[in-house]
Amino acid sequence: MSRPPTNDVPPAWPGPTAAGLPAPPSLPRYTLPLAFGLQAVVSAGDGLVLIALASRVYQGSHTSWAVAAVFLAVTIPITALAPLAGLLLDRLPPRPVLVAAAAGQAVVALALTQVAGIGPVLALATGFGVCAAVLQPGLGAIVPRLVGPAGDASQPDQAGRAAQARRARITRANGYLQAATWGGFTLGPLQAAALVAAGGTGLALVGVAAIYALGTLGLCVLPLAPPDPPAGQADTGRGGLASQLSAGLRFLRQDVDAGLLVLVVGVMVVFANMAVVAEVAFAESVLRAGPTGYSMLVAAWSIGMLAGTLAGGRLPERRLALATLVGTLATGAGVALAGTAAVLWQAAAAYAFGGLANGLEVVATRSFLNHRAPPQVAGRVFAVYSGVLFGAASLGMAAAGGLLGSLNPRVVLFLAGGGGLVAAGVGALFYARRHFRVARSPRPQPVPDPAAPAVTAPSEEASQGTGSSEEASQGTGSSEEASHETAPPEETPDLTASLERASQLTEPSERAPHPTEPSERAPHPTAPAATAPPLDRSAGRPQLSPASGGRPPTAPPPRADRE
Repeated sequence: MSRPPTNDVPPAWPGPTAAGLPAPPSLPRYTLPLAFGLQAVVSAGDGLVLIALASRVYQGSHTSWAVAAVFLAVTIPITALAPLAGLLLDRLPPRPVLVAAAAGQAVVALALTQVAGIGPVLALATGFGVCAAVLQPGLGAIVPRLVGPAGDASQPDQAGRAAQARRARITRANGYLQAATWGGFTLGPLQAAALVAAGGTGLALVGVAAIYALGTLGLCVLPLAPPDPPAGQADTGRGGLASQLSAGLRFLRQDVDAGLLVLVVGVMVVFANMAVVAEVAFAESVLRAGPTGYSMLVAAWSIGMLAGTLAGGRLPERRLALATLVGTLATGAGVALAGTAAVLWQAAAAYAFGGLANGLEVVATRSFLNHRAPPQVAGRVFAVYSGVLFGAASLGMAAAGGLLGSLNPRVVLFLAGGGGLVAAGVGALFYARRHFRVARSPRPQPVPDPAAPAVTAPSEEASQGTGSSEEASQGTGSSEEASHETAPPEETPDLTASLERASQLTEPSERAPHPTEPSERAPHPTAPAATAPPLDRSAGRPQLSPASGGRPPTAPPPRADRE
């Protein structure tokens, strides 16, 4: 879609571009509000369809395993098809791919109104999972294209400032989009209750079809900025189909920080979804609060998530990785604290705190991946991320089902919270240790260029022509000798300074080192300082590709974290 004229298009919201920075060409003013509305609509459909399908199979079988099978039929395809879905998003224009996925979900919902029996329902529920395998990562990968195109690289100063402002807008957009996600996902079950009461599960599925049809129309008219130019030398896996499918996973393996965050979040999701299953029995049988108590716990978590996502949109880029780790740690703490509650309000307060931390983590992780993943593999990176989340959610729910048969729900909540704490703590330890080593490693010393002209001392006539006295020239000579005798020692940062630098991920020194250039290697041997000619230190520093946003070239490169 061609970009419309920008003479009547203001910035999407007050922010860095409004602070005297050059504003890049903008999309229409309705782009972001439309994207937020579409995210809410799609999420409401997701919440509605899960309740409708669970009610439909339970009415036909009256068995709990059939309800669990419905959730697995939806979530397993998202994990299993992640590489293929990501490849489609990277190789094809995203709009028709997303439109086809949303339209497919509408068709599946209509087909479900015409079938009965567990087998046909589970088969069609798998169709929802196939479409969601494309729709979920696609909606995350297009966020940079919702805030406007990248700046003009022909003017480095202005392009750098515009890129920094654009990255801040991407983080802000993720905050609003995730808030819309949780708003819609909360509204969906309420719609399901009303529609099932009014006309049964058939009417609820008709409502699902209508919601996804509305989402399809919105995606058809959603403006998208042109894609960013390819970043650096990212390997997109052109060697073969298998190489192309695994490009997202290779990126996460070689971008150590991104891979670590996805792994830590995935482990936390396993334990958080153990709490999703245990909280029902905890509210009704332990706290004696009945269905109302369970609803209050879910509402408290959702309200916390909403506040956390809005707060996460204001995170600076250099704090995103740290916010992910801290948010993961606090999420586990919230679940564990709920397990200690003696009354309902204490558990609800702990859940609100956990939801707040979870919302902060979701926005930080998604924004970090938006900033780090090169555009040519962004779809595959987000597909891997979505696959990890949904696979972890399925594993956590299955584990909780087995544990609740022999353990008290309070104990399961303790295990869920403690597991999240351990996962976040280990991840933070690895992250701090790695960046501490990067901070302590010596920078590569510049190597003299043999082709550079020799530097000669100024002639006597030139020194006399400057009008300087003999004493001044002698003073200069003594200072030069002193500078050659001793070089200033390289500072070794203490633990506090290294942890502070560890959180500043956007600076080039904090990026993951190139696989072929480990940051801990010894400096290149050079001539003694007393005989080495003066060097231009900037010439010897490794340069980063400006197109990659400061990244070194790398190989390619149902609640989101409780989803």
